[in-house]
Amino acid sequence: MKDLILFGDCKKTLKQFPRGSAQMCVTSPPYYGLRDYGGEESQIGQEETPEEFIQSLVEVFREVRDVLKDDGVLWLNIGDSYYNYRPGTGGLPKQTVSRTNQDLPEQCNRRANKLDGLKEKDLIGIPWMLAFALRADGWY
Repeated sequence: MKDLILFGDCKKTLKQFPRGSAQMCVTSPPYYGLRDYGGEESQIGQEETPEEFIQSLVEVFREVRDVLKDDGVLWLNIGDSYYNYRPGTGGLPKQTVSRTNQDLPEQCNRRANKLDGLKEKDLIGIPWMLAFALRADGWY
């Protein structure tokens, strides 16, 4: 496969690549709780908990591993997210300064789920959680 660009949900498009056909994957998946990219329930980043988000990414990267050659390389850019739970009002997952319509206060996706062990403005530790989960899944 040469010079092929597939547009769509990675959970579907990865299955179109022959196994062991790619030398490299470069990606920056959606950050946890940052943006709603179109209201689809299955989109990555809108999971209820950080653990569910990490599990979603691990499942995607299993597919990536299958597509990579034995000596293939994965370049992964992932950022952390702040925990912004506000009792009674839900949490504000937004942490962006862009000026798109989805970033207006009235457009913010509010989360009301309280996460144990985190307080307001804590960094969740997403990059470390993902690194350890991928290592446990066979990545190094």
